[in-house]
Parts: sequence; C-alpha cells; structure tokens
Amino acid sequence: MAQTRSFNVKGNRVIYRELYHCIHSNEVKKKQGNREIKRLQSARARNVNCAASLHLRIERKRLSYSHSLEVELKFTHNHVINSAEALSFRRVEEEVHQEFINLFRDGHSPSSALYAYEDSLHLNASDEQELMEILADRAKNPDYDYVAKIFQQYRDFALGSRNGKPMFEHLKQIVEDYNDSGQVHEKICQLGKICYMDASAVFDPLNISITLLYSSCAVGAFPLGVLITSDELEITLEKAVFD
Repeated sequence: MAQTRSFNVKGNRVIYRELYHCIHSNEVKKKQGNREIKRLQSARARNVNCAASLHLRIERKRLSYSHSLEVELKFTHNHVINSAEALSFRRVEEEVHQEFINLFRDGHSPSSALYAYEDSLHLNASDEQELMEILADRAKNPDYDYVAKIFQQYRDFALGSRNGKPMFEHLKQIVEDYNDSGQVHEKICQLGKICYMDASAVFDPLNISITLLYSSCAVGAFPLGVLITSDELEITLEKAVFD
C-alpha cells in the first residue's frame, strides 16, 4: 500500500503513527491534483474509490507489552487483487530505477535500455511462470513511458539543456577521450588507404550539420570521426577537416 500521510508526533502519548491506502483509492487522485487523464474511457482505471487502508499506531503505555504495535487493517478491496493487471499498477522499485540509470550512463537510449533490461529478465528467470509474473509486475518491469521519463530527467541532470554549457563541456570531454585513444588508421593498415564522407545527417533542433568520416576494412565500413558544423559551406568543412 502507498503511504497516505506520515504524522508528526509531538506529544508523549503516541510515539509512532502511519496511515496507508490502496493505490486504487481516491487519495491518489487527491495527491495528483488536477492532473490530466489521457485515456478517459480506459478500463485500466486507477481511481476506483477503493476503501482498503492500513493504520499503524504505537502508544507509549503499550511499549512494555509483547505486541506494542496497534494495527487497524481494512482489507476489503472493491477490485481484483490477484491478477496481472493489479501488478501493473505497482510502484517501480528503487533498485530497478537505478539499473536504468546505469544503462543510460552506458549510452543506452530509453528503447535500447528497456530491451537490454527485459533481455536480462528473460535470462535470469528460472521458469516460464516466474518470467510471466515478473514481466507483468510494474515494480520489476516498468513501462516505456516511465523509462522515457527518467531518461529525460537523467539527461537534464547530466547534460543540461540541449544548447547549454554543460552539454558542450560533456561533448568536449568525449572528443578529448577519443583523440587520446590514438590514430586508428595507424593501428589498422587497411584504414589508411581510403576515406569517404557522409554529409546526409542533420540535427534539426540545433540547426547543425553532422558529417561522418568512414573508411573500409575487412569487416566493412569503419567510423573514423565525426564533424559537427553550423553549415555545409566549403570553407567550414575545410577548417573542420584540416584544423
């Protein structure tokens, strides 16, 4: 159950008190406020006014008892709880959230990160029944919208805005690391014989041109470098190549 509220205990009588609600309770709607509902006619309604709740309370006078915690449980749900659909509403676990952050740090996009993560779930499942339960459980297998959202948050935190100073500082570090790795054509003799350019790529949000440098070897096309320029003028490309 999700936490409804945490009480700030100030008196001497009650030393602990917590209240929890079902994720299908109207309390969820209250916390979300005037959040727009994207699919009004969807059968996957989260707010069905479920009254199930859990109230925990400890009074100081009961500390000497063997069971000092007072539990008030209302476990009468107005929806099915033992189903795959019920699992799809669960909150994503923190370990899973961190796993996707690590995948983003390794260079994955939201789609490739989700593919790699689900692939690991298939490999680690002991049998088909366990795999089906894990794939249906949002706590362990989040949906694409969630992954895309945390990717946007990670990118804003790690790189800043698309045209901001942190982004260019990160790009500068990548270029320096690449240049420090040495000249690849000196290590593979076939790469020093021919070089061709692909100037068909463009990044519209920043209005920049991307020119890729390739060579050929036994395994096929081999990337040599990339030129990021503000235009495709001859003088601009000459300066990018020779300077």
